[in-house]
Amino acid sequence: MRDIEAYLQHSQENVTGKVFVTLMPYRFQVTGIESAYDLMSSKFGKYGEMNSGWSGEDVRGFSKIFGNQTMIWNQVNESNKK
Repeated sequence: MRDIEAYLQHSQENVTGKVFVTLMPYRFQVTGIESAYDLMSSKFGKYGEMNSGWSGEDVRGFSKIFGNQTMIWNQVNESNKK
């Protein structure tokens, strides 16, 4: 139990800032946040159609490396079928 408590305490170290909510009968809705640790901040990149973080070549290289595990799995399973 102490390990779980320590994990939860440590995982919340960088949780700071403000949360904006709209209160309604029987529910609420998060409408925004302000935090120095906001991982969705626009200073890290643009989301959606506009992405300047990766070029087409970067995406092609990432896809090739990430796809290695699937390629190896298929080769192993094809050789075991014979």
